Amino acid sequence: MATFPQVPVAEADDATLAIYRQAMAAAGAGSPALFFRHSAIYPGMLDWLWSAVGPDIAAGWPSREVWKIVDDHPVVALPGLPMDDAGRDTVRNMLVSYNRMNSMNYAIVGAVRGLVTGDGPPPPQTPFSETPFTPPPPMPDLPPPRRLNELDADQRAAVLKVCRTHRPIQIGGQVVDVPPTLYMHAALWPVYYTAAMREVDNAMDALDAATQDLAAQCAPLIGQVLANARARDPGPPPLDDPADLISVMDAFMYLSPHMVVVGRALEVALDA
Repeated sequence: MATFPQVPVAEADDATLAIYRQAMAAAGAGSPALFFRHSAIYPGMLDWLWSAVGPDIAAGWPSREVWKIVDDHPVVALPGLPMDDAGRDTVRNMLVSYNRMNSMNYAIVGAVRGLVTGDGPPPPQTPFSETPFTPPPPMPDLPPPRRLNELDADQRAAVLKVCRTHRPIQIGGQVVDVPPTLYMHAALWPVYYTAAMREVDNAMDALDAATQDLAAQCAPLIGQVLANARARDPGPPPLDDPADLISVMDAFMYLSPHMVVVGRALEVALDA
């Protein structure tokens, strides 16, 4: 399988990094979402995306509203996971950062997908409050994650196994591996990573069901962000052929809420 293309933070130019930083600030997160890093490979796409949804995201209200939904959603129980005291705070920061960003990312992906494809959920009959909201201070910047090709055979097999419920992505006619960056960060702590992959695998049926439920609860919020983006009339996306990006977004419509469900379960298990 091919590697999922993206522009990492360390390789981003100033304009791209500026949007990454705005998204991170809006989510109170220490890393930009993978969807942003992938969108940056298409010339002009990240700027177009931000012109459409950025004003709402920067105002903070979608983060507040999606976090309310997530906070009210039941957490899937996992056994306590091993982590030494020296790494515990960094891992907790990592999980909080991803849980914040992945929640907001779902609203963004859903709205952008609707703009590109022309469909998407309708706005809610009772709108969410759009009162501006100041997110909590961003979590500390995270260390660079491991790359899939840096993992040993057992580690690679473990992460690909827990990705089995993810929707396949095709780019340029090739199926690509898209291991979530949360998992690649967790691999910086091998003992913790091995235990986390085992317990996520064991709980996959419950995690998958919770993902479907959370996605349905977030649909009205996506509809409102999408309606606002359409009202801004950003024009057509700067894509000669949107098929690859649509494939990515279709996959992320499952992956984003799924990683919120997984991340919250891991966060609670860290302190179990």
